[in-house]
Amino acid sequence: AAALIAVEAAGVMAATTQCTVDYLKERKQFGRPLGDFQALQHRMTEMYMETELTRWLGYMAVVRQDGDDRSAAARAAAQAKAKAGQAGRLIGQEAVQLHGGMGVTDEMFVSHLFKRLTMIDHVFGDAAHHVERLADMDIGDAAA
Repeated sequence: AAALIAVEAAGVMAATTQCTVDYLKERKQFGRPLGDFQALQHRMTEMYMETELTRWLGYMAVVRQDGDDRSAAARAAAQAKAKAGQAGRLIGQEAVQLHGGMGVTDEMFVSHLFKRLTMIDHVFGDAAHHVERLADMDIGDAAA
């Protein structure tokens, strides 16, 4: 279940990133679209990279669930869920900031996406829980 929710999170992150890119293309400041400013392009690129990393960790976790190695499946699911929580928070916060004060209003779709990312982080354990699970797995492997 954690693997699948991580893949869902990647989809929500992609939608959040796309909403932000679209907004920055249409919103003008100093006579230019906000998306033309290199500093904001770097932030959007980071949002995209975090989305893709989460997506592929989620895909790998789903594939591992079909194998015989339960330990590898559990590790992959924990990695995907931890990344989904961390990246979801980053992407949601960036999107809200890049939308300005409007990013937190119910009128902006991005605020609903951020709420969904926050909820996803807390389903089946938050990012910190899964990082702790990974640490426990590593300690168990080292002791064996």
